[in-house]
This record gives sequence, C-alpha cells and structure tokens, in this order.
Amino acid sequence: MAKGDTKLNLFRAMEVFVAVAETRQVTKAAAILGITQSAASQHLKSLEQEIGAPLFDRSSRPISLTRTGVEFHNRAEQILGDIDALRTDIRQARSFQPTILRTGLLASLATTLTQPLLSMISRMLPDAKPVIRAGLASDHLALLEARQIDLAVTSDPYYDLDRLERRALLTEPFCLVLPPDFNEPVERLDDLTGVLPLVRFIPGSPVGRRTDQHLQRLKLSFPRSVEVDRSSLAVAAVASGHGFAILSPSLLIDGITEGLPMQIRPLPGPTLTRTLTVVSRERELGDLPEQITAGLTSALQQAFAERLEPLAAFAADAIRYDDIGQ
Repeated sequence: MAKGDTKLNLFRAMEVFVAVAETRQVTKAAAILGITQSAASQHLKSLEQEIGAPLFDRSSRPISLTRTGVEFHNRAEQILGDIDALRTDIRQARSFQPTILRTGLLASLATTLTQPLLSMISRMLPDAKPVIRAGLASDHLALLEARQIDLAVTSDPYYDLDRLERRALLTEPFCLVLPPDFNEPVERLDDLTGVLPLVRFIPGSPVGRRTDQHLQRLKLSFPRSVEVDRSSLAVAAVASGHGFAILSPSLLIDGITEGLPMQIRPLPGPTLTRTLTVVSRERELGDLPEQITAGLTSALQQAFAERLEPLAAFAADAIRYDDIGQ
C-alpha cells in the first residue's frame, strides 16, 4: 500500500472512530458514514493496532470509550476539524463567488461609508446580496466569531484572535470637541475642570475605555453630564451645549455631514490616536478585503477633505492612511 493511501486510511479510521464514539454503535456509525459494518469494524481494528491499545470497552452495552479512547477522541476531533477547515479554506480561496456579503460598519461611519460600500459590492459582485450591520467594535467581534458577518470595518484589530486578516484604513488623532459658542482658550485639559462637564461614552464601549484610560494617565477627572453609547449622541450633546467630548474625525464625520454645530480643536497634552481596520476571516474572501479597503480608504479621504478640512484642517492633515499589513 502506498504511503499516501496509508495516511488516507488513517484519516478514514479516525472518522469511523469518532462516529462510533458519538453513537456508541458500530452499525449506526457505519450507516452514517455510508460504509458497511464490517468495513467500520476493520477500520477500528486497524486503528487500535496502530495505537497499540484498545479504544473501546466492548464488554459494556452500548460500548464505551476506554481511558485511551477518551484521550484519542479529543485529539481526533481536533485533527479532523482542522482538516475540514483547511479543505474549506482552499475551496473558497480558489473559487469565491458569494451570494451574500455581510459587512459590519462602525455606527459612526454608517452614513459616510454605506453608499461607497454598496457601489463597490455591486461592481465587484453584481449577483451578491449585500447585508450591512452598524454597531460598535465589540459588536463586530461577536458577529465575526458567530460567522454572522464576513468582514468588519472596525476600531479593534482583534489581535488576540487567530485566523483573521487585517488591513488598516487609517490612523487618526482624537480631538477636543466643544460647543459652538464656547469662547475660552484651552491650553490644558484641566482648564475645562469646573467649566464644562465631559460627555462620556459608556464604560463598556471601546471609545469609552480609550478616553477613560487617557484621562487616568493624566490624573484628570471630570463630572459626568451625559453618558452615551454612540458618537452621534455625543456630538448632538456637545452641539446643544451639554459639555465637551474627546472624539476622532471618524467619530465626528457623520455629525458634520448632518450639520451639527461644534468647535473642533487639537487635543491638549499627549497625543491620543486610534486605527481603523478592515478585518476578515483568513483566506475566505479572496482579494475582496484588499479591494474594499482601497475603495473605503479613498471614500474616507474624499469625505474628510470635503467636510472635515474646512472645520479643522489640523485634524484632516494628521490622518494617516499607511497600510499596517495583515
């Protein structure tokens, strides 16, 4: 028997073993796999000879796993799962023609990016149905893990997760956002202490964590006036004079588009930035993520040039579009 055939038989024997371990019946496992009972029994016999120990206690009814069988079952499931994932990846990488493309967008960019995203999808995948979901970076993580979205335009690269591709859209500075009629100079953030409260994101939100950590490093504390979970709410609160906020251009752009009045100034003290990233599962979408990243980068450059630069040229000039790679 050729070496390749031996490996193929070993994989088949592992499939038979896992099926018998789960059904506890050789006959039922053979029927599920579409083979004869004698063939299934021979696979198990060959596998036990290869392992050098019995994998099943055949004296019990139904049969049960031995201690060696329990350990082997855990490893066999992992190996077979990896093989299935690899086969799927190779198949999809060779011929990717999705009928549905599910994208997660940061809620703060939904108005700005939805139209260019739909235009790109209709051009690249004319037969695909686009599904777009807006939310926070934490929403995107759960949706990616549950395979409910294929790609996310998000503020968290999820470096703690394996098997993801990452492409940077931009790196942007956080700015000081003040009510339109606020006329006092602000050379330090603590100049606002007792003058304006902070419009704050809820503690569990990604932006809320970033700004809270920044303020803690500066040993600053501001009273809470309004707590929000969306940047549009923060901009609306500032525009109506309920406090100041610390926001980045991508968090401001939809509010600017809607014409909400505000002042945008450089953030005093240490620089605070964030990177927006296109995240997708590894080798599932072919070159689509790269094309979408390029298209959305162009759309954001245009939006910032037209809408942000007239209000805050310093912020538009500070945005960087260098790709961080995968």
